[in-house]
Order: sequence, then C-alpha cells, then structure tokens
Amino acid sequence: MEEGDGDDSATALREAMEEIGLDSRLVLVVANLEPFISKNQLRVVPVVGLLANFEDFRPVLNSAEVDAVFDVPLEMFLKEDNHRCEEREWNSWIYVFHCFELETEQGAFIVCRLTASILITAASVIYQRIPCFAGKLPDFQQLQRALS
Repeated sequence: MEEGDGDDSATALREAMEEIGLDSRLVLVVANLEPFISKNQLRVVPVVGLLANFEDFRPVLNSAEVDAVFDVPLEMFLKEDNHRCEEREWNSWIYVFHCFELETEQGAFIVCRLTASILITAASVIYQRIPCFAGKLPDFQQLQRALS
C-alpha cells in the first residue's frame, strides 16, 4: 500500500493501472481475499473484480513489471490438467509450490508460485470447491512461523 491508497482495493486498482493499464472505472470490486505473504515478506491481498465490458479493456503493459497479458478460464486452476507441484529448498526448508502450464490464444505460459496459489484460492472461493489436487497443497504455516 502506498500513501494515498485508501485501502487494499485502491492499491490493487492503482497497481493494475500501473502494470497493465486497467482503468479502475471499468472494474467492480467484489471481494478481497485473505492475504498471502510473498517470498520477500510482502503482504499481498488479492482483490477480485469484474469487468463490466471486457471489450473496453485495452491492455497497455508496463514492460518493467509485466511480461504479458493473457486470459484463461479461472476454473482451470482447480483441475489436475496442466498442474504440477515442484519442490525447492530455501534456508534448509523444503517447500512445495504449484505450477500450471498454459496454452492460450496469446501463446504458451507458465504460472507458478505465489500467482498460482492466489489463482487457486480465487477459483476455490468463486466456484465454492477445492482443487482436484487438494491432497498436494503445501502447508506453509510452519515456514511462516519460523520466519516471524
């Protein structure tokens, strides 16, 4: 959150404008999800919004922050298709993260780590169901307690 941001939604809308040129007047904010903690210990609050008219959105990428804009059905982040878990070590901690390999009209993309976790959570809340791979979900509580 920066000075001048009224709340988490205002921060998300400002960031979306800065990163992809999304005009906040096109967005209806419908929910703020539970915060995530990034690997750099930043608090990230996912904000869910709806576009009244998708055709009005014309992405303008900030290439210093964003590589590409693409769209896929949110529900795919609940399915086993194209999903895998990867294991890494950090400061002697073994952790697991999610990865999705996507083929879209805009090209091939890989969505991993924090972004994948946020999209899994958003899809779970919106569709009111757990992912097919729920048994593989990592438990970061122990790691977060160690970092606190």
